[in-house]
Amino acid sequence: MVALTTSISAMAGPTATRDVCMMHAPHRLPGQASILRNHRSRGSKAAHVRHPFKRLRVQRCVALEEADWEEEMSLFRKRLQKPNQLETMRKIVEEVDIGKVLLVGDGFAVIQGLNNDAPVGCSLRFVSGASGVLLWRRSDNICLALLLGSTGTVEVGEGVECRIRAILQVVDEQQGPTTKREYDVAKVPVGEELAGKVVDFLGRAPGTQVQLGTSAFAPLLAEQPDMESREQIAEALVTGVKALDVLTPLGRGQALLVTGLRQTGKTSLVLDAILGQYRSGVRCIYAAIGQSMEEVTSTVALLKRNDAMAYTTVVAAPEGASLGERYAAISSALAIGELVRDRGGHSLVIIDDLACMVEVWESITKALATLGPVAELEGDKQEDSMDEEQLVEYEGMLVAASAAQRRRFFSSLIQRAAKLHKRLGGGSLTLLPVLAGAPARGEGPRPPSAAQYKHLSEAQREKLQAALEAAHQQQLGQQQEGCVRTEVVEEFMSIADGQVVLQREDGGAAVGVDPQASVSRIGSRAYPPALADLAVQLRFELAQAVDAARFGHDPEAAAVRQQACFAEQARAALAQTPGHPVPLEEQVAILYALQSGFFRNVSPSSVPLRQSIFIQSLRRSKPGVLRDIAATQQLTEEARAALGQALEEISAAFSPST
Repeated sequence: MVALTTSISAMAGPTATRDVCMMHAPHRLPGQASILRNHRSRGSKAAHVRHPFKRLRVQRCVALEEADWEEEMSLFRKRLQKPNQLETMRKIVEEVDIGKVLLVGDGFAVIQGLNNDAPVGCSLRFVSGASGVLLWRRSDNICLALLLGSTGTVEVGEGVECRIRAILQVVDEQQGPTTKREYDVAKVPVGEELAGKVVDFLGRAPGTQVQLGTSAFAPLLAEQPDMESREQIAEALVTGVKALDVLTPLGRGQALLVTGLRQTGKTSLVLDAILGQYRSGVRCIYAAIGQSMEEVTSTVALLKRNDAMAYTTVVAAPEGASLGERYAAISSALAIGELVRDRGGHSLVIIDDLACMVEVWESITKALATLGPVAELEGDKQEDSMDEEQLVEYEGMLVAASAAQRRRFFSSLIQRAAKLHKRLGGGSLTLLPVLAGAPARGEGPRPPSAAQYKHLSEAQREKLQAALEAAHQQQLGQQQEGCVRTEVVEEFMSIADGQVVLQREDGGAAVGVDPQASVSRIGSRAYPPALADLAVQLRFELAQAVDAARFGHDPEAAAVRQQACFAEQARAALAQTPGHPVPLEEQVAILYALQSGFFRNVSPSSVPLRQSIFIQSLRRSKPGVLRDIAATQQLTEEARAALGQALEEISAAFSPST
C-alpha cells in the first residue's frame, strides 16, 4: 500500500483546493466530513486526514469555507438518482426473449423469437425441461436447434430461452451504462483421458451415464478459425495408403473429402489412415455415425490389434440415434480435435459419414416449407428466401439463395479444419469426411461388352449383351442405394480442399483411387519431399495414358499400348490390402522401382508379388536406406544409388516371366 501526501497550499489557489476535494469526495464521503471537523476544532492549524489508501495533509483550509457545498451536494444527488448496476442487471435478465417452438423433428426443433444477439452454439432451455443448442439461424430470427437427450417432451408452441451466463456492464459518465449479455455455450468433455475410449457425444461410455474426459471442456459448435489465425498448409500428413499419399497428398490442416459409391472401400481407407499414424504423434478421432454396434465393435477390435486405439477416440452415434445426436457426435469429435490443435498438437478427425448433415439440411428445408407464411417473415429475404430462382452473391459467386444457405451450413463444419499460425502454437486439425456418392462425370460407367466372344453367333452375342447390361444396371442401382445426390457431392467437393474418389478394382478386394477425379487443392506442398518429384511424374504419366486411350487416333499403336500397360502396372503397384498401411520409406522405394522400369515386363497381376519380394529384400540387405528416408523424408543421391543397386541385384534373380 502506498501512502500519498498532498499539500493543498502548494496548489494554485482556492479553485485548485476545491478540485482536489472533488476528486476524493466521491470515493469516501467520510473523508470530506473529517476535513470539516478538523477545520472547526483546530482553526487554521495543519490537520492530517487518515484514509485507507492515502494521507492528505491540509496546510490551509480557509479555502474550504469558500466552497459552494450546495453545488457539490447536487452532483452527488444526481449520481444517487441514476439507477444502480444491480437494478439494471435485474431488468436486463427479465428482458430475455422467450422463443416459441414452431416445429419438432428428429432431434431438432425450429424456433422463432430467440434473442438476436445469441450466438450459434449457446445453450437453450425449454419450458418442458429439455435442453438444446442453437445450431443455425436466419436473419429473420428463424432458428434451428439441436435437441440433446430426450426429445419426446418438447412440443410445438412451448417456450424456450437462451441460457445467460453473465451480464457484462460498463458504466460511462457520458453515455451511461452499457450492457452485453454473455450466453452459456454448450460444451462437451474433451480431456486427454478420452484416448482409447468409445464414447457418445457427451463423453459417456456405451450403456452408462458417467462422463469421461471431464478434465477439459470445449464448445460443441466452435467457430471456424479466421484467415489471420491460419497458416499456409505446407506439411504432409502421411496416411500409409499408397494411392492416397501418391495421387492425392494430404496436408496437415487440410479437409479432404473421401467419396465413392457403396462398397468401394471408403471406411477401409480412413481406418488405414488411422493405423498409419502409429508413432507419428498425431491424435486420431473417429466419428462412427449411423453404424451398427457390431460394426463399431469390429472397428475398435481392428484398432486394438494394430496398437492404434491408444491414440484414438471413437465417438459413436449408432443406428437408431436421432438426427440431432448424430450431428452432435460429429461436432463432439471435432471439438476433441480442436483441443489438440489449440494446444499446439496435430489431430486427424475422420467423419464416417457425412450423410446426416445432408439429412439435417433437407429436414430444415422441408420444415420451413411446411411452416408456410411463418418462414417468410420480413428480414433478409434476399439471402434467406427459399426461392431457388433468386440469385444472390456468395463468396464471389452468383448462386441460388437456397444453395447459398446450404453452402454456408455445410462449410460451418468442414472449415473447422485448419493449420493454425505459429503465434497460436502451430497446431493442426486435419479432416477426412466420408460421403457415399459420386461426382458428376461426362459419361457413366459402361457395361461389359459381349463383342469379345467371337465364337458366339450374332444372336447369341445380342442376347448375352442384353443380359450383361441388365446385370450392370442392377449392380449400379445397388451401389447407388444409400448415396447422396451428385449435386450434394459436388457441393462438398467445392467446399473441401480436395477430394479422393474411390472405385472398386475389378475382381479384387483392394481399394482403388480414380486418378482423374481425385485432386488435392493444396498441390505439391502437401507431398513429403521424398515423394514430391516421383509422385508428380507418375500423375502426369497416368493422365497421358488416359488421354491417349480416349483421344488417340490408333488405339492399337505401340506407344498407346505401352502407356496403357504402364498405367495398369502403376494401379497394381498402388493397390494394397486393407489393414496394412505402408510407411513412407517403402512407398518411396516402390515408386522409384516403378519409374525405373522394375515392373516393365511383368503382368499387372504379378506386380504385387514382385513388389513384396523387393521390399523384403530391401529390408534385409539395405535397412539403412529405409531408415534414412524415414528420418529425413528426403530422397538423396546416396539413397537413389542404393535403391538402384538393390533393383539390379533383385532383377538379376528374376526370370523375364516372373
